[in-house]
Amino acid sequence: MTESTAKKKFPKPLKIVLIILLAAAIVTGVVFAGLAIARAVDIKAIDDLALAGQYDNIVLLIGDGMGFDHIAAGRAYLGVQELFMESAATVRGDVTTFSRTVVGPTDSAAAATALATGEKTDNGVVGQYLGKDLKNNTEYAMEQGMATGVIASEGVKGATPAGFSAHVANRGDESGILEDQLASGIDLFLGGAKDYYDDHAPEIASAGYAYATRVSDLDAQADKVWGAFSELSTDEAGSDETPTLAELAEFGMRYLDAASGGEGFFLMIEESHIDKCSHNGDIKGMLEHLTAYDRTIERVLAVAEELPGSTLVIATADHETGGLEYSGESADMLSDDMFTTGSHTTDNVPYFVYSEVEGLPETIDNTQIATVIRGYILRRQTARAAA
Repeated sequence: MTESTAKKKFPKPLKIVLIILLAAAIVTGVVFAGLAIARAVDIKAIDDLALAGQYDNIVLLIGDGMGFDHIAAGRAYLGVQELFMESAATVRGDVTTFSRTVVGPTDSAAAATALATGEKTDNGVVGQYLGKDLKNNTEYAMEQGMATGVIASEGVKGATPAGFSAHVANRGDESGILEDQLASGIDLFLGGAKDYYDDHAPEIASAGYAYATRVSDLDAQADKVWGAFSELSTDEAGSDETPTLAELAEFGMRYLDAASGGEGFFLMIEESHIDKCSHNGDIKGMLEHLTAYDRTIERVLAVAEELPGSTLVIATADHETGGLEYSGESADMLSDDMFTTGSHTTDNVPYFVYSEVEGLPETIDNTQIATVIRGYILRRQTARAAA
């Protein structure tokens, strides 16, 4: 091949195009890396937060998809100045929710992973980053001898409960999530999706769980409990087959308190359908589930007062869904048109603490909620060593 023939294979215009594409790729990579660094730098470090006090039990509540305007619409819906979740809080602020997927908002899988492990991951991934399992706070709690539980209104196969109980590369891997949960050693699973779990009842029983589909069948004396219901009611009181999230929360707290043998417990509770209704642009459904979530927080705090040990209670959301825009509408003016998208957004979400925790900035990152919870879990080990 002559020199002139070789030159013809790569004409000058093609070389220019290739150079431009290479330069664009480099610039794009730099920009994306810069965005990721800027996001990370914006997180105010609280890893060395001097945590005050010690708690026997920890309850984390997550309103999936709940943003500040969801709460504002909820106030109008109920005709109150503040929801219970607001008025009862001792500390409140807002939470950044971005994942390692730089462009666009987080999804529930990445957000749950951040809230459970204190580490960012890519959208769609549960409890892992680059194929490596990330240790979650449920696992840290079990290492400390605490009883553990996961409750979710939609069912515990969803991305949020999975973030606290499984490690899978794809949030849609329901069989992998169930396999991890059955092998996890977690004491309690409660929620919806009865039809799905009925098909897996033999596996659940083989893993040592007392399987129940009615409240009356929940065995408070069993070594481990798995409850699956056809759906959860948003009414103030549920039925034997359709309990409320608040009722399941109370059973879960009392069961775990007894099962812990005085070692305390860690419990995650999710109201899943604030997100589902917001995706569907269903304002009425969203408000009903938001109200159910608010009542659940109220019930959790009431039960915490009755338990013998001290309980740290934190409520937050994983991300905002629906781009809800509330502009002072009265109850009769609330409409589906207030949703501006059917997807998640990058908006910050609220957090509320109902116990004495000092030094939290007004704006924190979702990973730092995990940091605070883990700090209190590990303080138990320090306290025991000093005793």
